[in-house]
Amino acid sequence: MYFVIKLSKLCNLRCTYCYEYEELANKERMSLQQLEYFFSHVADYLLNHPSPKIPEFVFHGGEPLLLPHQYFRDICSLQEKYLDRVGINYRNSLQTNLFKISDSTLDLLQELNISLGVSFDVFGKQRVDIKGKDSQESVIPNLQRLIDRKINFGIITVLHAENIDYVLNTYQFCNDLGINYRILPISSVVEPPARMKHLMLSNEQILEAYKAVAKVHLHRPTSIRVYPLRDFFLAAVRYLTGQTIRQFQPEKEEWVLIINVNGDVYNRGDAYLPEGYMGNLFNQKLEELLNSPEHQETVAIREKRMETCRRCQFDQKCHQIHIAEATDSARVYNNQGQLECTIAKPMIEFMIDEIQKSPEAQELLNMYYSYSQESASQGEASINLSL
Repeated sequence: MYFVIKLSKLCNLRCTYCYEYEELANKERMSLQQLEYFFSHVADYLLNHPSPKIPEFVFHGGEPLLLPHQYFRDICSLQEKYLDRVGINYRNSLQTNLFKISDSTLDLLQELNISLGVSFDVFGKQRVDIKGKDSQESVIPNLQRLIDRKINFGIITVLHAENIDYVLNTYQFCNDLGINYRILPISSVVEPPARMKHLMLSNEQILEAYKAVAKVHLHRPTSIRVYPLRDFFLAAVRYLTGQTIRQFQPEKEEWVLIINVNGDVYNRGDAYLPEGYMGNLFNQKLEELLNSPEHQETVAIREKRMETCRRCQFDQKCHQIHIAEATDSARVYNNQGQLECTIAKPMIEFMIDEIQKSPEAQELLNMYYSYSQESASQGEASINLSL
């Protein structure tokens, strides 16, 4: 389970497409008292519901690295008090824009063993500072500092109309550095804010971009992982090898909990929307929240979406997250009112076709066979959120 903890919304960038845009000057942050309540009851829940999967706490913002170093030391001390003390293993990661980072902050990350997800588009000029200046010139040398320090990190790139023509250049950039990355497209199904209208992509454009990267990645295999393409590839491998994974059942085990600055909790696909609200982890125990009527409502909504998966030949080959946790901008319905799978299904079909016609097909299958066997034995897909 991933706990995405919105420590603060304060940020030193003003990215055009940011969904927190209106709150980026807000200095409010979670208090240590609130976080202590949270970690104490998370520990109780994890002890009572053991799982082979290691929970991950994702420190999120805003820009979390604007917060004081001692604040993070205190947070990690709370984790030691409530999680380490009872033998609960966990991971910590932090999502950063890497715009400004000092040597002492790099020291802190290594001291506390916090890995990084770096939000960086490589191309597109939408990640600007408060004065409207592109942040790229500052971020690239900071990436090199992470590499030199051997700090574990991956990249999240937002795909939009201003950089879609550079999708292969972005792949080459990450591949040359040996960095795993996630492509996060901006879809045009729902009417966006005016500042974002010029960035919107159609599902057809997103598919073509994914396919272009997949072709290069499949036919010139490298060690880097590109998400969500890896998810689609593993689903294709399961289909071709007759393997299955367990259905995603949020009632039994959640994938991601988004925890807002005030403690309100949402599922990923409906974050900040009434239909995604589960409760508040600053005044409810996690056990209580996951058994609440509000949580059951979010489960029912997602199970309704996954009826699309039950009708699909890739049911239990694909991990179903792309449908269950689809954001409103990614949901497309047919004339019968049924939710359609406009990205994952055609991409899995594409992967199957590419594997079958590739002279390296058997090699590719063997390369990932052990991985998919491991996933199947655990009864789930390995879904990477923070890289």
